[in-house]
Amino acid sequence: MALSNFDNLPSELIVEISDYLDGCDLYYGFYGLNQRINAILDQQCHRLHISFIHILKIKFDLYCNHILPHISTRIVSLILCGDNSSTPGQLRLFLSRFNSLAQVFINLESIKLIDYTKSDVEILLDHFPKFTRLKCLSIGEYKRLMPFTINRNDLFKEHVTVPISLRSLAFPYEISNEWIQTSNTLASLIEQLHIHLIHINVISLFLQRFPYLKRLTTVLTGINQNNLFMENNFQTNIMLHRLQYLNVNITQQVAFDEFASFLRNLTELHSLSLEALNPEIDFLEAHRWETVLPSKLSSFRFDLTMTLPNNPNHLELLQSFKSQYWISRGWFVQCHLRDRGRFFRLSTVQSPIITILYWPDDELLLDTTTITVYPNVTHIELWWNLSKSTQAICPNVCSIQLYGVGNNRDEPIHPNIIDILQNPSLEHIIINNDLPITHSRFVSILEKSSDNIQTLTCSIHWLLFILEERQQYEWICQLIKMRIRKLIVNNDEIILSNTNLIAFCRTFINLEEITIKMGSKEDLFFLLNTLEKLTMAKIELPCISLAGITDDRKMIEHNTILVNFVIYKQIISLDTSKLILWIGSRRTSNLLQTKTYLYL
Repeated sequence: MALSNFDNLPSELIVEISDYLDGCDLYYGFYGLNQRINAILDQQCHRLHISFIHILKIKFDLYCNHILPHISTRIVSLILCGDNSSTPGQLRLFLSRFNSLAQVFINLESIKLIDYTKSDVEILLDHFPKFTRLKCLSIGEYKRLMPFTINRNDLFKEHVTVPISLRSLAFPYEISNEWIQTSNTLASLIEQLHIHLIHINVISLFLQRFPYLKRLTTVLTGINQNNLFMENNFQTNIMLHRLQYLNVNITQQVAFDEFASFLRNLTELHSLSLEALNPEIDFLEAHRWETVLPSKLSSFRFDLTMTLPNNPNHLELLQSFKSQYWISRGWFVQCHLRDRGRFFRLSTVQSPIITILYWPDDELLLDTTTITVYPNVTHIELWWNLSKSTQAICPNVCSIQLYGVGNNRDEPIHPNIIDILQNPSLEHIIINNDLPITHSRFVSILEKSSDNIQTLTCSIHWLLFILEERQQYEWICQLIKMRIRKLIVNNDEIILSNTNLIAFCRTFINLEEITIKMGSKEDLFFLLNTLEKLTMAKIELPCISLAGITDDRKMIEHNTILVNFVIYKQIISLDTSKLILWIGSRRTSNLLQTKTYLYL
């Protein structure tokens, strides 16, 4: 947006924009434009967010010396980087500028330290208790469950004092008897915890310190040899009423009975997510889970992987998950086998999207039910050999993604899959980029599908195969011309050449909507002048091809037959722009001349 237009925005909108920008960047970019902007930034932008991730040293110095002192009382969140980042020494330099964080950032509600070392955390410990409004403290970045391998030398084994105001804590603790003995007995108000490692025998004692806890993510490990005298504490009758969401990794040292004793105390648990590598065999048995899962549990996800020389019988294990207990709750289970059973993975199926896949190395995918109806499924993924696919009845499917390398057009298709292909709700076929089906296989599917399939998503590489050999695959091009009305071409480094663009337009002459990446504005003009039925186009172009263009609408008017249209431009990246056009009426007088002049 041009700066001249920014000045005309309502003050409420400028304040709204400030919520999405870094506070220092906001002042660096806009402060000083005029008195009105200065007044809005100083008097109405009360909640600023600061991040020093990947910041240059020269800008870091500028912000610390000139901007932060001016806005420090209005900063509510702060992200700093430790010595494992691309800017080592940043934390110590920051503390040398602001040696009393709590007195400078008096309204700070959230602080995060990423890419840290243990010494980075240690120099911050004295600062934590002094914050009076801090609600969120995060040491590290947590985007998923933590890995099984943890360097315990980097963990804190003793209790660390944190502000009483804290509601969310992510900290590199190892919770053992040593932590329990060093912690105070005051109840914490924390509602969300992300802890690196907890020994199973002290988890109940640990959670007693957090009576308001609702969410816990952690790695659970076995009993520490130094904690043997406390090993039965997990069996005490402790009711942890408030915990509702539990995400855990289970190490090999944890016995199912130990975890079950803890789980029985979670009477209000709504969601359980569990991962494990080579766990005790009891973790894979359905009837063991049925006796311990809390009655209020509505979401149960597990992913259990076995890589042992002799794994359990997968058919017997899977049979136990076919009971009404699992089906009635919508907890469907699948089993992946590879390397003749040496790799064994038991996991829940994520709904409403059903994935029916067969890996290239003859992996078997087994489901808990032979025939199951999924009325809420709108998208499925199928391996090319549809005759081997699970018989899942999906009456409301709108789109199908196809994988595989099968080349036989006459490969039989399971009657249930034919029913899906002929369902009037099915409109969209997606060709997977990494393992695309062959073109002949695509045609055989399209021939058996309903006429409502009019949308195709594929890569430009998949299209080039038939465009460059159009004479050989004329029959495929003709079917595509008759059926496809909407085309989505996935982002690809390959750009259509002039010759291929002509073949492309001949094949897709009846398109009404298109999404594609092109190499030049001249290619865009040719496309818009040739595809006369287009009503919408989303075209990515190199920014350099639009250099010097100040009015995109005039550019289209002067070079195409479009008369009535709306155009919108987006900047996708530093070198890519996207033009979105909604197209109405066209001229017809110069169409032939334009085509001939450009390419033919």
